[in-house]
Amino acid sequence: MASGSVSSNSTLLKRLSSGSYPIQTSDYAPHPHPAPAPVVEEEAKTPIPASIRACKDANHANQQGRTIVVCLDGTGDQFDNDNSNVVHFVSCLKKHDPDKQATYYQSGIGTYDKGGLKNGIGAALDGAVGSGLGVHIIDAYRFLMQNYREGDRICLLGFSRGAYTVRCLAGMLHKVGLLPASNETQINFAYDFYKNDSEEGWTMSADFKKTFCTDVNVYFVGVWDCVASVGFLPRKLPFSKSPTNSIGYFRHAMALDEHRAKFKVCQWQQQDPGNNGAQNSAPRQGIGRRPTYDDTPKAKLKRIFNCFGSGREEKAIAQAEEDAAVEKKAKDARQHSFHIHDDDDDDDESDDRSTKTVEQTRLETSFDARDAKNRTKPVCKTDALEVWFMGAHADIGGGAVPNERRHMLSRIPLRWMLRQCFECNTGILFDVAGLAEQGLDIHTLYPVYQPPTQPFAIPPNSVLERYDTKTLPAIQDRSKMVPIGEKSYIAPPFEPNSDHNYAHLPECTEEHFDSLEPPNDQLAQVKGWWILELWPVKVRVLQRDGDGWVKKVRCNLGRYRAIREQEPKMHWTVHRMIEEGKYICRGRTDAKTVWKVVA
Repeated sequence: MASGSVSSNSTLLKRLSSGSYPIQTSDYAPHPHPAPAPVVEEEAKTPIPASIRACKDANHANQQGRTIVVCLDGTGDQFDNDNSNVVHFVSCLKKHDPDKQATYYQSGIGTYDKGGLKNGIGAALDGAVGSGLGVHIIDAYRFLMQNYREGDRICLLGFSRGAYTVRCLAGMLHKVGLLPASNETQINFAYDFYKNDSEEGWTMSADFKKTFCTDVNVYFVGVWDCVASVGFLPRKLPFSKSPTNSIGYFRHAMALDEHRAKFKVCQWQQQDPGNNGAQNSAPRQGIGRRPTYDDTPKAKLKRIFNCFGSGREEKAIAQAEEDAAVEKKAKDARQHSFHIHDDDDDDDESDDRSTKTVEQTRLETSFDARDAKNRTKPVCKTDALEVWFMGAHADIGGGAVPNERRHMLSRIPLRWMLRQCFECNTGILFDVAGLAEQGLDIHTLYPVYQPPTQPFAIPPNSVLERYDTKTLPAIQDRSKMVPIGEKSYIAPPFEPNSDHNYAHLPECTEEHFDSLEPPNDQLAQVKGWWILELWPVKVRVLQRDGDGWVKKVRCNLGRYRAIREQEPKMHWTVHRMIEEGKYICRGRTDAKTVWKVVA
């Protein structure tokens, strides 16, 4: 995890009146505008190239090998007049340099199938039930198969269901490996073994991987608001939600204002890379998340029927009596034995004692132990970072507003993800003009990466006036001000009457104006979504004492997301807008939650 991004200061600032959320300070020094890069003689002679690698020090860029970047879009998203952050990310990539980088973009579920583009009923059905998920996984896998070279860094990015597809793809690479190029006929077999969740399927996957495939690691996974359910018909593929020990970095931007029933965020679960014991059936845990007791009717019935299955009816009756009193004991029980689940209402793992949960974990850990004997790549402990941003689902992954809009909430998590590529030394090759057009300060990226800082003051009055009168130049004009091929860029001093300054606002100023945009709440904009809000689903509700969670079957009715992390991280723009009284954080937290502010 990048040391410059996450605050380690545990000093409690205050409880915010909007929700009484404790906030922890950041330990970086803020200033009104990014300071000019230090003028060092060697740097002053360094020209800014047309493309730069995402690394902390450009002097080491040549030591990095080739990069493969796979970008998978969200449901129904494709290149159009309201592009998603996946498209904007792709627009920043350096293309047509196969010796240094291979890039791949895939439009979202519901846009195409084996026969090509989809529209009408076919597209709607695919988007609803996720029937094209396998096609999307296989197509991305095929690209990797045809382009991978030994030593390449694989970077996967996605939004919404595309983010889920990315995690499935990473899971497939871990479970069955990567076929050598030109093995087209084996791809469907590889996918069948991957999705086969039986004990035989896991055994065959390990043998298939050893016999036919190359062992590869995924260096970087970056996702915007990964949703746990793919369509109305739930499906769960191996390692799509549980972690693997073959991912180096995981970065996740999440929406604070999303509250639709079918858009539960799918967060990371931590895997101990040294835990390869086949018999260890302990469930994998989320990053600092509070446990949940499952009190749904399905969970109660499973406990009862499990007892009947053993031929001990009297035990079933006792179990029913125990369930009647379980809510009174929930607080103590949670501290000892309860299982942590994803925020997926369609999760099949319906209680902590579910035999399916234990069996699934046993199969995964057994596979990891068997796979460890044949691995040629080092085992990774994933560096995971998940940050909450203002906005609903489409404000995190983009695609809700026209491309020509000067300011939009979605640019904040886009810039954050682009910066994470640099902080994680991905080596991704970016087009400098493309980065500038997204509002990034190039002098903080090259030649030496400088972590972002929180601004201390609001923008100058002259800039605020331009913002209020909507006379700021288009953000695309920023690229014209970057002296590509000239001396290393040094941010000019701010001059209120200079048009140059309005065409090239500091990155923190762009973030400030973007954060003033309203969320694109689909429940408010598209009333049809309320049909699903009236359908009973599994939801998490706070205990009456506000300490801990219980899973119930209820209508969602627009409930905001349950934030179960003990120390969740919010972007500085969220904190700033709360302090200014311009934003209310509606995410549901328990009484012990302490927020951290990151840049």
